[in-house]
Amino acid sequence: MGYIDLHSKPFDEGTLKKLEFFEDYTKSWLPTFVMYGAKNIHIFDLFAGPGYDQNKIPGSPIRILNTIYDQIGNIFSKRTHITLHFNEYEPKKKTQAKFELLKENCKDFLNKHPRLKHCTEIKYYNQDAGLLFNSLLLELKKYPSLLFLDQNGVRFISKEYINLLKSIRTLDFLYFVSSSYLKRFGTTEEFKKVIPFTKRELQEIEWNNIHREVVSKLEGIIGDDSDLRLYPYSIKKSGNIYGLIFGASHPLAVDKFLKIAWKKNETNGEADFDIDDDKNKYQPDLFFGKRLTKIEKFEKELEEKILKSTITNNKEALDFTYKTGNYYKYASDLILNLKRKGKIYFDGNTSGVNYDNVYKKKNLVNYRLR
Repeated sequence: MGYIDLHSKPFDEGTLKKLEFFEDYTKSWLPTFVMYGAKNIHIFDLFAGPGYDQNKIPGSPIRILNTIYDQIGNIFSKRTHITLHFNEYEPKKKTQAKFELLKENCKDFLNKHPRLKHCTEIKYYNQDAGLLFNSLLLELKKYPSLLFLDQNGVRFISKEYINLLKSIRTLDFLYFVSSSYLKRFGTTEEFKKVIPFTKRELQEIEWNNIHREVVSKLEGIIGDDSDLRLYPYSIKKSGNIYGLIFGASHPLAVDKFLKIAWKKNETNGEADFDIDDDKNKYQPDLFFGKRLTKIEKFEKELEEKILKSTITNNKEALDFTYKTGNYYKYASDLILNLKRKGKIYFDGNTSGVNYDNVYKKKNLVNYRLR
C-alpha cells in the first residue's frame, strides 16, 4: 500500500479518537514509572507528523509534551529524565517539510514551557521507520519504554516485528493499523508477506471483525510461551475499519489499557461502535432466543468456571478477565453476587478481583463452593 499523507487536511473524527487514546494511555503510563522512581524513561513516536494539523489541533508529539508538563512536579521530585524519540519521514520527497515543522513546533512548545528543558530531551529522526526501529532496539530494551506506531499500512504487524516486540519486557506499545486494507487486499503478495490470510478466511470474516482477526493472527505468531498480551480496539473511519493494537507483558499495563477502553465504550470496551450489535440483544430473537451481549457472555463463562472449580481464587478470576479483554468490575460484581446467593463462600467482604489485591498486595482470596 502506498504512502498516505495523514496531515494534508484537518484531523477527522477517527484520527482524533486514535490520538485521544494515545494521549489517555500516556497519561496513565507515565506517572506509574515516575512515581516508581525510574530515572530514565523513553517514549518513541516513529510516525510523529508535524505536531499539529491544519487547524492547530495537537498531534501525538505535542500531546506527549503536554502530558509530561502536567507531571512536571513529580518528575522533578523524583529526578526522572525523559527521552523522546520523534521520527517523521516523507518517502520520495526531497524536501522534508513535515520534519522541519515537527522540530519547529516542539521547539516552540519547549520555549513556552521552559521547565521541560531540564528533564526532557528530544531526539529527532528523519528516517524510514522500519530501519529506525532496528537501530533503536538497544534503547527499547534498556529502559521503561512506550512505543507509538501510527503507520499508514500494516508493515509492523509482520512476524519479523512482532517477534522483536515480544522479546522486550519493559515495553508497552500502541499502534494504528489499516486493518480493512487486509480484508480488501490480503491475498496480494505485498500483504501476504505481512500476515498470512487465506482467500477463504478473508471472505468469511465479517467487515466489523477484521481488526479482531488481525490481532488473533498475531497472537498465533506470538504463541503461548510469551507473556506478551495483545488487545484490539476497532475504529470506524470513512467507511473503513481501522484499529489500535495494544501490547504489553505486565498485568498493570493491561489493567490500565482495559480501564481506558471500557471507559470509552461501556458496551464492549473493544471498539468505538457497537461491534457485536449488543444493543439489539436485550430482546429475544424469534429463532435463536436470547442472544448474549459481550458482558453477559463473560459473566456466564466466569460463573461456570467458578462453580466447576476451574477458577478457585481472585488471581485466577482476574487473569481470566484480562485474557478475555473484560473490565475487572464485572468479574467482581458477579463473584459478590454468587456469594450473596449462597453459591460460593470466601472470607471478607471483597472478591479481591483487582490489580492491587492480586499483584501489588498479593492478597489471595479463595472461593469455596457451598
